[in-house]
Amino acid sequence: MKLEKLSKGRFIKASIIVLVVISIFGVIFINRSKAKYRVTQSIQIVNGEVNYTNPDFSMLGVKLQSAKGSSDYVSASNNEVPASGYKLKPLGDSATDSYCTINGEKDNTGISITYENGTVTFKGIKKQGTRCYLFFDLQTDQTGTELLGKYTVNSTSEGCPNYEDAPSVTSVKSSKSLLCKGKDDFGDTYYFRGNPTNNWVKIGNFYWRIIRFNGNGSIRLIYSGNGKAETSGTGTQISTSAYHSQDNSANYVKYMNGSTDSTIKGVLDSWYNTNLKSTYGSKMDGSVGFCNDADNGTYSGGTQYFKPYDRIATNKKPTFKCGTPTTNLFTTSGGTKGNQKLTNPIGLITIDEVSFAGGLYDTANSGYYLYTNSAYWTMSPCYFNGGRARVFIVGSNGTLYPSNYVGDTLGVRPVINLKADTLFKTASEVDKGTADNPYIVQ
Repeated sequence: MKLEKLSKGRFIKASIIVLVVISIFGVIFINRSKAKYRVTQSIQIVNGEVNYTNPDFSMLGVKLQSAKGSSDYVSASNNEVPASGYKLKPLGDSATDSYCTINGEKDNTGISITYENGTVTFKGIKKQGTRCYLFFDLQTDQTGTELLGKYTVNSTSEGCPNYEDAPSVTSVKSSKSLLCKGKDDFGDTYYFRGNPTNNWVKIGNFYWRIIRFNGNGSIRLIYSGNGKAETSGTGTQISTSAYHSQDNSANYVKYMNGSTDSTIKGVLDSWYNTNLKSTYGSKMDGSVGFCNDADNGTYSGGTQYFKPYDRIATNKKPTFKCGTPTTNLFTTSGGTKGNQKLTNPIGLITIDEVSFAGGLYDTANSGYYLYTNSAYWTMSPCYFNGGRARVFIVGSNGTLYPSNYVGDTLGVRPVINLKADTLFKTASEVDKGTADNPYIVQ
């Protein structure tokens, strides 16, 4: 084969082409090499997907707390990231903080780690040889929605009223603890009946009892003590007050009459502003409201009865639904129902709620959890006769009864609603929700 000698000009041209091609491939190779350290990749680690930015980041050390409050941590099998039930400890310098190393030296600089729904996400890892060691604490916090799931819902055969709009409640309930299902203006509600011992909640220094889980998922509570859990006496009340300073008009059974507050509303607002608003106001649900059902019921012999009287005293058919909610359901602004007249999301229990809990009209009952051996106000109008207005009370013997008049001085037990996503914890895993181990609002 005859070899042809390239001219000088052609040789130079060919050399330039070769150099250009080599340069292009070199740039591509370098950029691809750099890109693999820039692009976020992911690997699957049993129950959690770990995102990372360095393909040489191939080792995790996962340590799980052996018991709540313990300083002992055990290695997770196969470095398995827990799917739930744990809380990731942040990066830090203590012996049980999560941390990262670079070539064996602890270095958390620029790195952040988050953990949610069983997934650990890393950000800021830029150097080869980075390894991270994750410490997880047992997580006992739970939302109100999760809290409901911890209880067993009882049936009618076990003593719950029928699940319908206005079930008959014709007898008191004491001793036995039940969680029953009903209906309110927002959906299915779950309420305590009888004498539960596991419905205690602590907010700051104040103790409360869960009345029910509302249809929108929020949790309705009634005040039960400052500094300790109270079950009887005036310790279950924040103070005493008249319901209204006047009683010579049917309008004085109303929580608000136009723009005029009742006396008891002023007491509740003042207490809320002093004790709950600044620290816990963001956890309150004002949209579910408080029912002050002041619609007229039957009229007989010169007496104007209100609908709560007809339901509770005459028909014994309580309901969680509020008659004419546009006027009678007192809510804060921003909700989808109610009159949105409240500035503060605080009110009183209704006589219907007391009936579902175990009370009965004109019948003593010292065995259910709303009995306190001390009379206190509800929010439910009773009747107007002889030129004087009356509102229902829970009597000192646990009966449901009208007050003498709205001007009487009786106990005040605030009622509030906590949002469904409120977090709770307990001091111990044993006997949760009891007076000695209440659910503590976080």
